[in-house]
Amino acid sequence: MIEKHLSMLHSKHICVIGDVILDVFRIGHVQRVSQEAPVPILDIEEDNDCLGGALNVCNNILSLGASCDIIAVIGDDYEAFRLEYLTEKHKIKKSGLIRDRQRVTTCKTRLINGDEQLLRSDREHRHPVSGVIEKKLLQQIENILNHSDICILQDYNKGVLTPTLIKESIRLAKEKNIPVFVDPKIENIGSYVGAFLMKPNRKEAETILKYTISTTEEAEKASGDLLKKMQCENILLTLGADGMILRNKKQCIHIPALPLEIADITGAGDTVIAVLTALYSTDLPLETCAEFANRAAAKVCEQSGIVPATPNMLLEKTFTP
Repeated sequence: MIEKHLSMLHSKHICVIGDVILDVFRIGHVQRVSQEAPVPILDIEEDNDCLGGALNVCNNILSLGASCDIIAVIGDDYEAFRLEYLTEKHKIKKSGLIRDRQRVTTCKTRLINGDEQLLRSDREHRHPVSGVIEKKLLQQIENILNHSDICILQDYNKGVLTPTLIKESIRLAKEKNIPVFVDPKIENIGSYVGAFLMKPNRKEAETILKYTISTTEEAEKASGDLLKKMQCENILLTLGADGMILRNKKQCIHIPALPLEIADITGAGDTVIAVLTALYSTDLPLETCAEFANRAAAKVCEQSGIVPATPNMLLEKTFTP
């Protein structure tokens, strides 16, 4: 069954709106200590620049076979140049990437000694984009939604998804009968009311609902409370090692986590939203999409670094729900 839906992805187009990040990995080995200060010296052997944030979601979508537009803001700096280069290299449509000279491009740099991360440095602005930039983004959103099957709002709280932008994106998508999937951050939570699906994690759900979620039963109750509070059609509550809960007015399904040896959880949440939306665009039932998204994320976590989901991952026999 999944083969048929994967073959349909080449004709599907997904619009991703949100915060983009340049993920930089500087990898080497520590063999000495600095004479300037009691700190290790990392002899760098490899530099990797990777698509992060909403662009990692795009990369997963393209890896599965669909096409994708990114709508986001970058600075006017070297990191912006690198992100644009990588976006073109991965064949992500970038007409919605807007440069803002008043901002820096979000960049996360990780120093890695063998398999151990020594340090991460972040360069970013988290304040909301200006009204001028907001208008430019909304123009791009209206244009790109005209040829999109699904819309994703991918929030990392870096200033792109303002309350106005979120509400207008949902309104415009609804006018065109395009489902809106939301990967939220708590700061903008009140603006996501009415989305087709919202995917909070346990911590975000606890903050919204103001109570602790420790058991599966509590998670099932929380998913119902979130559905009511957020007035969404669906809630996908992700629980890490406890799997995820898919809830709507008709059903509440617990999808257990798969047993695995975790190598790296970086990007797992991006994999979930990408697989979920891509498969849903082919008219696969939402609960089946969630099963495959859960299993694809598990497969990605077994590998080091930022690894996109692939059709082969979903075709493996162990991935049949």
